[in-house]
Amino acid sequence: MEGFFVSEKEKSIINALHNISEEAIESKIKSLKKWIEQCPHLPLESKDEEFLKIMLLRGKFQEETVTKMIQNYFTHLCKYPEFFVGLKNIKPSDEVGWTVILPNLTPSWEKIGILKLNPAKVEKVLDVHRCFTVGIAAALIMYNYDYAPKIRLILDFEGFTMNHILQVNINDLFKLISIYENILKIRISGIELINAPHLLGVILNLAKVVLKPKLFSRITVHGDLCSLHKNIPRKNLPNDYGGELQNSEELLNLWDQVFLKKKCFLEKIEQLCQRHSQDQWIFGTQGSFKSLVVD
Repeated sequence: MEGFFVSEKEKSIINALHNISEEAIESKIKSLKKWIEQCPHLPLESKDEEFLKIMLLRGKFQEETVTKMIQNYFTHLCKYPEFFVGLKNIKPSDEVGWTVILPNLTPSWEKIGILKLNPAKVEKVLDVHRCFTVGIAAALIMYNYDYAPKIRLILDFEGFTMNHILQVNINDLFKLISIYENILKIRISGIELINAPHLLGVILNLAKVVLKPKLFSRITVHGDLCSLHKNIPRKNLPNDYGGELQNSEELLNLWDQVFLKKKCFLEKIEQLCQRHSQDQWIFGTQGSFKSLVVD
């Protein structure tokens, strides 16, 4: 399942695009490790080199930015523990709300993520809170293991009704945004809306309330797949979206295997959140949390 993540060759190209050498990255990692040693509230796992390399990428290789991101990741991770319940038991293809990250990078070095309703379960009651948890789990895996610089999201509203929208708790939505802004700072290069003409006004009004203007400006509404292909090459899309990859259901079954492989990681995140919620545990004061960042 490693094919779902950026290859070593692609990592080198991404680093070159940022005009940074391997030697410079190693130097920054050493500097970050020294800083971490002066932060007793951070766990030993924060020194993991693969984690630090990804954090450098997320922070555009600016050390001051990266230190803030590491602080936020480990201190805000458990602020809303209710969103991290059941992470280890998620099988994406069984969910009413699907979230799948596609395996290959676009020419603009983006990963593509698709969020949609499961066609086989579209009539079932939609647990929006559960959908948020599934999306967070996917983001956690990408954030910790995938060297992709950014992601472009497809929000497919096929089968979505006003009843589904009415189930969205605005407070939960703001919490979700907070999690992404303070913990999972993955750059979103675009949000592509499809199959939502009759709900378009409601969706855009809701997005305008919860999203920052910069991100809201990156929303594109598509009337058909030809329009979508102007923003995302067909070779990066499933064939049921007019693309050249396997269909989205087959890709989702492969994504199940990624979740299965990362089950221990997700279980540790869930345990951490529960322990923090119950005991007000602070990193570094009551022992280490073994292998939090990597398997």
